Amino acid sequence: MNDTDFTQSWALLEPDVQRRARIETRLLDWLEASKTSLAGEWLGLLKVEPLKGLAFASVGTVALALLTPVGWILSALL
Repeated sequence: MNDTDFTQSWALLEPDVQRRARIETRLLDWLEASKTSLAGEWLGLLKVEPLKGLAFASVGTVALALLTPVGWILSALL
């Protein structure tokens, strides 16, 4: 590989100014569209699929109850 081949290969990997601006715009739009809080995602899940949301919540509750020291104490008392 000589310098010309290397320069041509690098030019393929390095976008020009217009392409870089277009990529940056699309990336920033995607990041803005995906900015939601965790509570918003849970509310969206409950609104769209209430059974799946309740299943996730119940599995989380059971996991917290069984896998934490407080859960161990409560299960020992029951």
